[in-house]
Amino acid sequence: MKDKFKIKISKQTTMFLVLLVSVFALFSFLIPNGSFYLPRNLNNMVTDMVIPAIFALGMGIIFSAGGFDLSLGHIASICALVVAYLMSPTFMYLPGFAIFIGILLAIALGGISGLIVSRLGVSSFIVTLGMQFLIIGLRQIVTGGQMIYISHAGFKSIASSPLGFSNMIIVLIIVAVACYIFMERTTVGRKIQFIGANIEASRYMGINVKMLTMLTFILGAVMACIGGVLFSARAGAVQLNSADAMLLDAITIAVLSKVMFNNKYKTFGIIAVAFLISMITTGMSMSGIPSEWVEFVKGLIIVISIIMSKI
Repeated sequence: MKDKFKIKISKQTTMFLVLLVSVFALFSFLIPNGSFYLPRNLNNMVTDMVIPAIFALGMGIIFSAGGFDLSLGHIASICALVVAYLMSPTFMYLPGFAIFIGILLAIALGGISGLIVSRLGVSSFIVTLGMQFLIIGLRQIVTGGQMIYISHAGFKSIASSPLGFSNMIIVLIIVAVACYIFMERTTVGRKIQFIGANIEASRYMGINVKMLTMLTFILGAVMACIGGVLFSARAGAVQLNSADAMLLDAITIAVLSKVMFNNKYKTFGIIAVAFLISMITTGMSMSGIPSEWVEFVKGLIIVISIIMSKI
């Protein structure tokens, strides 16, 4: 009877928890006056992790079916540009309509990548690399290289903090709950994960591999769009490559989460890893470490994660 209620934690998950506590303890010691763990700073760390976490939730869905998407950061940027452009004095559309159009654009771009990968059997790496350059050219045509400023107060309120914490945290909770239900509690989500584990067995079982593979790219693109919209609402302006850099964070979080949580899509795992990355970034910044070392550490985490997955 006791074994029935025993919680099994893998070696990788235990290592991650030790790493999380160790990083928190290290920066709490290095940064004077306890400023690292002040509620306000913790709130900032949670807010900073929102956009990378949403990106990673989308990337994780694509990973689950054995795919990869290099274009997510560029999809986020062009969707944010289109949303901002539709709210500019040229069009003056309401934020709700502009965001709806942005999501439709994301569905179209993700659908194109997913269609080529699933129907033609081309490597997702190659397809999304090409899509990446296509989007770079497209957004240059749309904007002419100009930055678009956002003055709509209703749109910028998405990133405001009326209750002492950012509204973006509420968006993350909604997105995370939706991802958890879809990927971990529905038949479709389990089929997607099974495709990534064994694509040939999935075909023999009658799973529609092509349709579900395309679906993952669409969902990943929609997540990227949401992340791009939040980024622009927080910044108050959008430029050509506003959200491009989010791709590295998404890959880092999604890869590390998969390694640390039994090679499965775990919504909680992605959120936890996103918080770890945010904590490392904030701690290094508060310690006065140059920003280029932050990117070095992120890259190092990816390499270590890949090595650990083979151990």
